[in-house]
Amino acid sequence: MESGTFRQLASQEREQTIHLPALRGSITGANGQILAMTVVTYTVYADPPEIVSPKLTHAAEEQQVASALADPLGMTAAAILNLIQNPTSQQYVALATGVSTEVSNQITALDLPGIAMKESYTRSYPDGNIAANIIGFTGTDGGVLKGGAGLELADNALLAGRPGSEQVQFGTDGQEIPLAGGTVTPVVNGSDLRLTIVPALQYAAEQDCAKQVAKTKAANCTVVIIQPKTGHVLAMAQWPTFNPSTITNASEATDIPVQNVFQPGSTAKVITASAAFERGGQTPMSAYTIPAEIVEGGQVIQDAEWAPGEHYTIAGIIAHSSNIGMSQVANHVSEQTQYDYLKAFGLGQLTGLGLPGESAGLLPPVSQWAADTRYTLSFGQGVAATAIQMAEVYATIANGGVRVQPTLIEGTTSSAGKYTPSAPSATRRVIQAKTAHELLQILQQVPAVDEAGDQPWGIIPGYAIAAKTGTSQEAGPKCALCVYGSSYIGMAPGNDPQLVIAVNVQNPRKGGYYGDVIAGPVFYQVAKDALAALDIPPDGAVPAQVRLNAP
Repeated sequence: MESGTFRQLASQEREQTIHLPALRGSITGANGQILAMTVVTYTVYADPPEIVSPKLTHAAEEQQVASALADPLGMTAAAILNLIQNPTSQQYVALATGVSTEVSNQITALDLPGIAMKESYTRSYPDGNIAANIIGFTGTDGGVLKGGAGLELADNALLAGRPGSEQVQFGTDGQEIPLAGGTVTPVVNGSDLRLTIVPALQYAAEQDCAKQVAKTKAANCTVVIIQPKTGHVLAMAQWPTFNPSTITNASEATDIPVQNVFQPGSTAKVITASAAFERGGQTPMSAYTIPAEIVEGGQVIQDAEWAPGEHYTIAGIIAHSSNIGMSQVANHVSEQTQYDYLKAFGLGQLTGLGLPGESAGLLPPVSQWAADTRYTLSFGQGVAATAIQMAEVYATIANGGVRVQPTLIEGTTSSAGKYTPSAPSATRRVIQAKTAHELLQILQQVPAVDEAGDQPWGIIPGYAIAAKTGTSQEAGPKCALCVYGSSYIGMAPGNDPQLVIAVNVQNPRKGGYYGDVIAGPVFYQVAKDALAALDIPPDGAVPAQVRLNAP
């Protein structure tokens, strides 16, 4: 009677589906150095009723098992015995998790009654905190590793692969019935990510940032190194950082170079100059008289340093970083043109890097501009950008006016071992090659100007460094313009830059706040390290002869 029902119930008792986890792919640097990998760990558990021996009492056997496990697990016998005697359920109690394969083998060799192990995966970061802001971290979802921030989250589907399953049958003794299984869905392990990041450069930049943050009591420091011709990000460092092995909350995993915004200050002057050269009838040699101050749109505009009789070319305005001069230059283009150039250089929009939480920055449309907005924007105030955006501005100039979308991914390797390089980054022309060349020559004057002020951070023998400093004033929690941002962005070497290095130090509270003083030393050390590590030899180039003072 009711044979069909009982046949179904019997089948349900016998058949079980075993879920087979996929192995998460690894993340490596450009040189193949492993930055994130998946390792097998074990949970050691006890089935207290099964801890029996024909020679010993149950209590004595429990004590013997606890004593045997103490050394391999690094626990006291008393602690293990307490767990066995006070299990979480009648037939199960976890004694330790995250146990290594080596320790697991030691315990297996002991052949202890009632002790078993369950395999699981955990994420390991062999180099600790290096590139943590880029890589992110993983958590677990139903026992499966899942990205929580950074590339671990952005490329979770590719890294995670696809889990499999197997239908098996068990007999009344709890043992699997051989050859009695059903459908098998094979596991597809995750793919590996190969980054453009050079771990040695990333580490050195992080350490240089850490030293400067400690020295200047700053809120944070970022360093971005980009190859302008390929868009490859070779380093994207920050300090402070975090430990990807212990963090569990994405809010604690801030990727400062792509998520935090700051007012770029004078590093944005090259954008206004580009617009004036191409749409305002100006040239690098257009001359301007620089008064002590001017009033534009109701705003009093001054320079950080001024001397009577200043008469600069636009090249001199950029090299000497004159806010007054650049405000006058801005009058030669319309507000819409100025906005269009800021937008074309990538401000106010995502870079395409693809990292979670990336900020587009803040660039108000012309309809929201106040009377003085066009002037403050001309010298980098009233706009907010990320470190990666400002690095891209200068990478565009270094690449002859062509913007190459930045990327962190060099390629992927499937679970079958097939390597697929990433497609070349998208490109678009932003400014004319002539304009980019003129700006490059102008920016080669900046290191000498800074050296004359006892800040020789762009002077690296054998290389004609092109650079720009920036100092911005920003609102603080209790004041209008009491927080400073210090920037130094440089290109090397010579007339054909292979690297763009952008440094930003936010809210320094000791030792000054000017970009050359605070961010300059970080640039100098990072640039020397990068040129040496990448075997970029001195090319003997010297700065172009560009007139800074108008006749």
